[in-house]
Amino acid sequence: MAKITIPCHWNREIIDRIVAIPQENDLAVSEVYGALPKGGPVGHGRAAESVVQVNAEEALSFRKYLASVGLKLTYLLNAPFDIKNEPENKRQLQDYLGWILGELKPEAVTITSHALMQEVRKLDPEIDIHVSTIAGVKNAKDLEQYLDVHPNRVVPHHDVGKDWESLKELTAKAKENGVEIEMMATESCLLHCPNREAHYKHLGSQRSQDAPFHTTCNTRKLLKPRELLLAGGIIRPEDVHLYEEMGVDYIKITGRSKPAGWLPEVVEAYTARKYEGNLVRLLGIDPSLKAEDWIKLDNASLDGFLKGFPQGEGYRSQSVYCEEWITGLYAQGNYQLTDGSSYSIEGNSLRLNMPYGDKAGSIISRESEK
Repeated sequence: MAKITIPCHWNREIIDRIVAIPQENDLAVSEVYGALPKGGPVGHGRAAESVVQVNAEEALSFRKYLASVGLKLTYLLNAPFDIKNEPENKRQLQDYLGWILGELKPEAVTITSHALMQEVRKLDPEIDIHVSTIAGVKNAKDLEQYLDVHPNRVVPHHDVGKDWESLKELTAKAKENGVEIEMMATESCLLHCPNREAHYKHLGSQRSQDAPFHTTCNTRKLLKPRELLLAGGIIRPEDVHLYEEMGVDYIKITGRSKPAGWLPEVVEAYTARKYEGNLVRLLGIDPSLKAEDWIKLDNASLDGFLKGFPQGEGYRSQSVYCEEWITGLYAQGNYQLTDGSSYSIEGNSLRLNMPYGDKAGSIISRESEK
């Protein structure tokens, strides 16, 4: 059975609530992942302002608390990163790694940069290294380039969630080399996102707010809601068993930028392997969007969707399949926008009508002004 990893909001009350959730289906939370908001010289794949503001002393205290309730900590060094040879850059990196490995002492570190993995492995031959999803591992060949650092786990590229042929190949290669597989379950990034690399580079270099990237992404989802079904990073609680059967070891709940109070409901859904409600509530979508308040996608109405998802037939067949599903869901009232927006059904497709509702209109107008 798989285990669950959850984002760190540095909140003891929330962890207490999560630890108290009954573990009835052998799918339990085992670890928490996070980083200091500024991420030292490396960064952590999120804008510093979008995550909980916590200092080193508070992080050390929280780490001890996690250990006291039986949860592991994975520290994130997962922004794209180049090791520079300038003395000051090297000193900053060594100081940061020294604090992580020598004082915080997490059970694992999640890293994107291969060179940084090699550096960490020199400093600590024993610590678990997880290959970040930002490294973009999609198949067995991609994984091979990281085997020299003896990684313990890989979080595949989010597209792999809907590409079962690649996932099975990757899982087989991983098992041969003692590497675990961790799949994201609440990540709604676009399938084959054209801005993925630029987005992560922006966060790695500037670490400032990344709203324009979210605006582009959300505009596409509103105009083409099939994207919510195409997204490889979304795994419904009811479908986790399909991934366990393929050898997946961990299910990752994403959402470090979400309010802490959001997390227990999500954990409860996945530990129960069932959720009756709006699937959008479970997703780690940019919290400023408040998508769960006005984008409704009935989770139960998606029973059977994933088993029928085209495998090995290419993106076009997958898009047609998802377009037909989302159109049917809309016709049945199981997908809707409640901000005043409406769609027209044209054949087996949806078209967002003008004028748009207030929420959708605000997003689409910002995108058109870029």
